[in-house]
Amino acid sequence: MTESNEDNPEMKLVQQEIWNEVFRALDELSEKQRTAFIQNEIEGKTLQQIADEQNENIKTIISRKNYAVKHLRNRLDSLYREITNN
Repeated sequence: MTESNEDNPEMKLVQQEIWNEVFRALDELSEKQRTAFIQNEIEGKTLQQIADEQNENIKTIISRKNYAVKHLRNRLDSLYREITNN
């Protein structure tokens, strides 16, 4: 029987470090970019809902989220390579 991630202290540390890095990277974004990403990816709001709530054009919200995603990809690439040994 294999140990679940919840019961594996080493895996818990790895997961915590990943979340710490994600939130550090999010903190580097502008507030508007960070908000667009968090509301869409974590809170599950649609981009249209976010645009409506912020009284912004949908293309503006899409641009903010795309910038956030690119930043996170670049910022977390080395962590991903370290975890996957690539």
